[in-house]
Amino acid sequence: MPDYTSHWMSSSLNPSIDRAHQAERIAQAEVRVFRADEYPERCHALVDGHQAVLVAYGIQKLATFNRDWIGNPNVLVVAAIASGAGVDGLEERILGGARMHLAESVESMPLMQAIGDQDSNLVAFMAPFVEEGAYELGGMWNSIELAGMGVEATFLIKAAMATLTMVSGRHLFALTSPVTRRMQAPLGFLTEEGIGNEGYFTYPTPKLRATIARYTFPEQLEIAQPEVRQMLEGIWQDPEGMVYRVQGPKGELKLRFKIEV
Repeated sequence: MPDYTSHWMSSSLNPSIDRAHQAERIAQAEVRVFRADEYPERCHALVDGHQAVLVAYGIQKLATFNRDWIGNPNVLVVAAIASGAGVDGLEERILGGARMHLAESVESMPLMQAIGDQDSNLVAFMAPFVEEGAYELGGMWNSIELAGMGVEATFLIKAAMATLTMVSGRHLFALTSPVTRRMQAPLGFLTEEGIGNEGYFTYPTPKLRATIARYTFPEQLEIAQPEVRQMLEGIWQDPEGMVYRVQGPKGELKLRFKIEV
């Protein structure tokens, strides 16, 4: 699969069914969006949680897995947070997350660092999008607790899609994997063609292929599923209090969105 640290869907894998069934029941959580120069302890906790998921899948070391983005106001953090003391005694637990990197230039985008050397035309291809305002979504992961409640990591993507318009963004990119590409069409993302090897890039190993997905507002909102559009409208109408309810195998989970950008 593509890089499990810097890109969108790569570590959005939900844990195994058996482990998810055994996970703690979560009744409610907040989905907070904030800039990476705020809440540094929360940012570090987000990385720690992501790393634990990677280790659970046997991924011990990745060159692009770092904390360099913490403190950068041009990185927006999406975090799923459960309040109340858990088994570790903490009053706040990170249950999943992702981050949006502002494309200050094409070269600064994480995906360029990952696969930019595979297509000499990629900079020219991406430049018009960056000029119009682009972000890259990556570093996404979902906890066993949320998986056990029947929640896929797509709610993190929806939070990012809603946030995009609040920060004057037009395009949202992601480096996607073979397994998680199934998520993109219902959300209105399309795979970029005419780049790489018929749209594919070899990454992160010779046996795996990645693609670049793009969501452009407002055009591609129209091709997203109706429930996705309805959820985004709800967040836009109440960005600091919209509630989304999920009925899963362990009962109802209430997600409250709070966009603080």
